[in-house]
Amino acid sequence: MKKLVILVAATVAVFSASANAAPVTTKGGYEYDRNRLSDATVLNWNIEACSHSGIEPDAQKKLAKLMGVPEANVRLEFCRRILTAYAKGTIPYDDYVQFVQGHVMNPSISRALRISASSLPKQQGHGEGDIVLPVSAKMDSGETFKGSTIASHGNGRFSVQSSRHSVKCSGTYDLKDRRPTVTLPMKCSDGRTGQAEVTRAPDLMSAWGKVKLSDGSAGRLVFGSAPKQP
Repeated sequence: MKKLVILVAATVAVFSASANAAPVTTKGGYEYDRNRLSDATVLNWNIEACSHSGIEPDAQKKLAKLMGVPEANVRLEFCRRILTAYAKGTIPYDDYVQFVQGHVMNPSISRALRISASSLPKQQGHGEGDIVLPVSAKMDSGETFKGSTIASHGNGRFSVQSSRHSVKCSGTYDLKDRRPTVTLPMKCSDGRTGQAEVTRAPDLMSAWGKVKLSDGSAGRLVFGSAPKQP
């Protein structure tokens, strides 16, 4: 859903005096993205990713007043309300196009932004706003690791447990780092250290890569429920 995040982020700039018209997906693409957002995990991930978009101070004040929320909550609430309305189909394609390209506040957009935050579904996970995805790795030696990665409020962490002697390995990563391929350092409870070189899918819901530990062992790992191999 990377394309969707970019377009939603562009709508934030609508409230900036210097905003220019943003590119718009086709109607077919719009419907495809809407169907993808019907999956709660996909919706939550996109809300989290979208909430890190930049916003001009003046736009933040206007949006805070419009939505009735503190300025500190503007980006998250904007993304949550727009994407939730998008997923429910309450923002018609034509209204979306006019909003992004012509800065027109149609009734459907206005209703989406003014809806009470308490009436919106909460993001699901280990805690409010957390997004959890499975992680697994298989080493050349036959050792396997299984666990999860948790994204929350701009930070990410992962933890996996080995099939041998209950060894656990963990690490952290920066959600704001949008490079397609990143290197993640890790530490294990048996003293080993290592790193994983991970390539993320465009929808940010899966990733794959190689892992190497300090004892020389190496293998491959996958993140997400539907990983793709290169």
